[in-house]
Amino acid sequence: MRSGLLGLAIGLALADSSVVTLALPEILGRFDVDVTTVAWVLTSYNLALALLAVPAAYVARRRPRSAFAAGAVVFAGASLVCGLAPSFELLVAGRCVQAVGGAFVVVAALDLLAATTGSDVRAAHLWVLAGVLGASLGPAAGGILTEALGWESIFLVQVPLALLTLAVLRGLAIERRTARAGRPRLTANAALLLLSGGLVAALFLLVLLLVDGWAMSPAAAGVVVTVIPLVAIVAGRFAPRSLTVGMRIATGVVLVAGGLACLAFMPRAGWVWTLAPQLLVGAGLGLTLGSLTERAVAGRPAQVVHGGWTIAARHAGVVLGLLLLAPVLTEALETNRERAVRAGAAEVLDSRIPPLDKLRLAQDVLDEVERARDDGKLPTVAAVFEDRPDDEEYRSLRAGLEDQLDRAVTDAFSRPFLLAAVLALAALVPMALVPFAPGRSEPL
Repeated sequence: MRSGLLGLAIGLALADSSVVTLALPEILGRFDVDVTTVAWVLTSYNLALALLAVPAAYVARRRPRSAFAAGAVVFAGASLVCGLAPSFELLVAGRCVQAVGGAFVVVAALDLLAATTGSDVRAAHLWVLAGVLGASLGPAAGGILTEALGWESIFLVQVPLALLTLAVLRGLAIERRTARAGRPRLTANAALLLLSGGLVAALFLLVLLLVDGWAMSPAAAGVVVTVIPLVAIVAGRFAPRSLTVGMRIATGVVLVAGGLACLAFMPRAGWVWTLAPQLLVGAGLGLTLGSLTERAVAGRPAQVVHGGWTIAARHAGVVLGLLLLAPVLTEALETNRERAVRAGAAEVLDSRIPPLDKLRLAQDVLDEVERARDDGKLPTVAAVFEDRPDDEEYRSLRAGLEDQLDRAVTDAFSRPFLLAAVLALAALVPMALVPFAPGRSEPL
């Protein structure tokens, strides 16, 4: 029971790094902000969590019960503020405060798990598993809640859940630990940072492609991206025991990078084409993320401090990924938008509709593209055809224009997916360059 509640607390805090991804279009429509600004709903949480995880770990090391209780209350209160926020500024401020509470909850939970299970190794394993599930399931949960109840429900539902986790503290005795923390394992944390930066493409860009690019509903997109966490669970559970930790990490990194590269070369638009790449990313995630985190944490004195370093590394990687990939995507969308306009104009001119209708329709399509650009959204031709005749020629033309837009959007996402694959593959570098320190039997 206690382990389950602690897992819930960890999952909630780490799911919030990605849970609002599918809600961003609704948040954009709710507040008068542009696309670059609305991204701070994601970035602010991850940045604050990266900055606060290590300081919170040092506090939690001395008073894990108090740190967990304070963190859960702050997290719940900030979630309520986010759900009721009347302005965008208050929403972002609430997200930052959420990260404060989340940082204390996540790091303190590691010591509480050790007290609950009686084993540091078992505690580290459960802590890693809960974190992987939370981060991976975040987009799916957020998408389903957004479509069913609105984006505000993402935050409001977390209030009672966060407060519920306080029950874990009843009657739980914690042994005070005084061992020195020592230095963090730099190679494992550097690899975590780079891998997390690459995973931004799977956890954020993929869902944006499904919803904004291919016009899937948030709930449907949420179901599609559950492939990654489900496969991650299976891969982590049934990985061959003959594989060493280093082999699991290397294999997992290659699988993640391969899956992201496959997303970059999808032959056409359609969620079916994302399934095989997601299988690769999920398998790699299951093999790698847990192994890297356990390598950085397990068996270390003051384990909670080293847990804080892994959280800092992971979420710094998320911020790095957002900062690197978002501009690349924006530029690619702009370039491909122009190509789509030219191809669409040719499609209209080559159609068999009346000549005057060609001119009007072409202008309407251009107006829609410009309107979408001004609103920071991807264009759609559905509104353009609402008042047009419903005959074979117009249906064929509409299908052709939609195909051009889908192709342009899919191609625009190729470059950031490929860059993410390179970023993920770079996680092998720190593990290969300095696997062992001179005179030591354990990796740095």
